[in-house]
Amino acid sequence: MILYKNDNLLKRERTTFSLMVFPLWTLPFTPKFFPAAFGLNFAINIIVVWTYLKLHKKFNKPKIYCFMAPGSQQQTQIEINNRLVFKYCLRAAFFGCFAIFLGGTAIGLLLKKFPIIDEYIDTFYVWSSFASGFFHILIAIFAGFIIYHYHRRMAKSRLGLDTAEASFLGIVIGLLTVPEFFLIPASWLSGLIQSLYH
Repeated sequence: MILYKNDNLLKRERTTFSLMVFPLWTLPFTPKFFPAAFGLNFAINIIVVWTYLKLHKKFNKPKIYCFMAPGSQQQTQIEINNRLVFKYCLRAAFFGCFAIFLGGTAIGLLLKKFPIIDEYIDTFYVWSSFASGFFHILIAIFAGFIIYHYHRRMAKSRLGLDTAEASFLGIVIGLLTVPEFFLIPASWLSGLIQSLYH
């Protein structure tokens, strides 16, 4: 399709066509939308993590060594401060975008490997059928689980949280950062997205 700069109709048609071929979850990986998607992911991470650590009084400045037992290996308590939280959330935001990419890759691979399900799955009108909605819910759960597993592992080693605390962070951040890209139909936002291309 040839796109003329002064032809708004062709631009709108091109945008709608692009969203039908490349659904909403592809937007974070386009140069125009990546900063906003990454910034939103980072903001959610830092709000949730910082608030949790503050409410549970996890910020500290350890000045003494902690010993497991006499004669055992010396260990130091992790110092949790704003700088550590910032670095942790920055890495987590990049990983969150990676989880969205993995979810999108899973969609592409499943549709390619099982062409028959392509008849029932609509990535533009996500909720056009029960099968399409259920499929996208499963993908969102898959991507959310990746986020959950990341925080369950990293929050224990980087922030010194126990398994229950790290799991809580993973669940909350996974719910707040991943599913919307797979569960919001691009058709709902096509008008807004078209205006951004003008």
